[in-house]
Amino acid sequence: MLTGLTGQPAYVLGRRWDVLAWNRAAKVVFGDYATLDGDRRNIMHLVFADPQHRRLLTDWNDIAVTSLGMFRADCARYAGDPDFERLIATLRGASPEFRSWWPRHDVVRRLSNRKRLQHPTCGKMVFEYTSFAVTDQIDMKLVIYTPLEDEETREKLGVLLV
Repeated sequence: MLTGLTGQPAYVLGRRWDVLAWNRAAKVVFGDYATLDGDRRNIMHLVFADPQHRRLLTDWNDIAVTSLGMFRADCARYAGDPDFERLIATLRGASPEFRSWWPRHDVVRRLSNRKRLQHPTCGKMVFEYTSFAVTDQIDMKLVIYTPLEDEETREKLGVLLV
């Protein structure tokens, strides 16, 4: 299914928000997840501890706060899980913002939103992203980014995919 989504960046996340699978469109927009290993292939790590990914996110502060609240909501079911605890400790050490915001215990449930990016070769791009539960695989979700007309995102994505 991911391969069939040729005009929409998409990836599958596991319970800790590790990127498990992705399509070509996600690779050209967000970077090659295959070059990342361990916690580096985790969305929270990318948002808070990867400077290159952080530069990509035009509205980093808003995205980071919202992502943290959504992550906290998802990880609440795994209190004390060593994999989560290790990731959280790593993020505390890597990001002053994460270290400051994590103790607030903010929780957010958002299924869709807009994400504005500053792509290194195409410039500004705007996507609507939506998250879907993968019902036959517990704790997995499919995240799809739909390119919007804003900033000629559809055209720019077409150029990247050539």
